[in-house]
Amino acid sequence: MTKALPLNTITIAGQPAIVSYVPELKAFRGRFLGLTGYCDFVSDNVQGLTNEGEISLREYIEDCKSAGIEPFAQQEKVKTFTLRYPESFGERLNQAAAECETSVNAFIIETLKERMKHA
Repeated sequence: MTKALPLNTITIAGQPAIVSYVPELKAFRGRFLGLTGYCDFVSDNVQGLTNEGEISLREYIEDCKSAGIEPFAQQEKVKTFTLRYPESFGERLNQAAAECETSVNAFIIETLKERMKHA
């Protein structure tokens, strides 16, 4: 069974990417997920996203290989738990995740990682 991707996510060359519209650029910006580093791409139209994404991903992989870096993040076993939070957090949590151009789950995980660095 294939896992459904969020609506603002596309798959390019088998790699998922989050896509958002950047009004200042009047363009769409994509950022690949599941990589060990940062790889993004920009296009002024939806059709160009795939082409620009393929170019960026190919260059990223080539750069990683020449530097001896693994380009793809290793899949770690995922654990789940129920998080109880005040209803009033919902809207702010969604907004904060959107500002970071990530899912709520990814936002919570990154926030926890950052907090655990200081624990």
